[in-house]
Amino acid sequence: MKKLLCLSSIAALGLITQVAHADFNAELSGTVSNDDDVKLGGSYYFQQVSTRKGPLAEANFLDKQSSVDAVFSRIDSGDDNVNSWLLGGTYVFQGSGLYLTAAVTHFNGLSSDSYTMGGGYYLSKDWAVSIGTQFDDDMDYQGVTFASKKLFNLGGDHFVSLDGSYTNPDLGDDSFTVASDFYLNRNLSVGLGYAWADSFGDGTSSVRSQWFINDRVAVNGQVSYVDYEGESDTSYMLGATMRF
Repeated sequence: MKKLLCLSSIAALGLITQVAHADFNAELSGTVSNDDDVKLGGSYYFQQVSTRKGPLAEANFLDKQSSVDAVFSRIDSGDDNVNSWLLGGTYVFQGSGLYLTAAVTHFNGLSSDSYTMGGGYYLSKDWAVSIGTQFDDDMDYQGVTFASKKLFNLGGDHFVSLDGSYTNPDLGDDSFTVASDFYLNRNLSVGLGYAWADSFGDGTSSVRSQWFINDRVAVNGQVSYVDYEGESDTSYMLGATMRF
């Protein structure tokens, strides 16, 4: 109940802090799941992010700005809980289509750190490709992820996003993700996603939706179904986002 009240507070605060325009410099978000997993995050953008270029949810993709980011995650794994803290940033070379990223993640339960460094390039105003490399405490190479995202304008306020990623770890199986969101208008989207490693038949399917109540506050939800080697499980997630 306390977690749901926290999400409600995020949404309520945004409802009472509206201004005449929707461009923003900061964003707060939170999610909770039925497995008691929690994620809280925030970003500060050094230049205002415009919301006038397409769907509200895609504002930072369509008008990418340099930022600093922080995320707290808590994963409930039965007897042991793993808390992690991420601190990162993005530097955008305005006008060039190029950006660089870096982040460090500390895992409390495992007493270890991981580092990610990478960057991306906009092939067009609505199509980007990126690469990210992972390293452990000793800066030993752990793997690389390639990703791409494209947003299609269907006319009016209708859009479709397509994105995917491929991760090649130093140890373990390669993994893949694909996802798509359909924007019924600038405020509301519904989407599908699928992630798998090793075998395409053993993966996680998800259905999700996000609704911007106004230009500053959004609520979202997701249902995920995991099917791995004959065993299955379903999880639910609720979240809220506020911009200011």
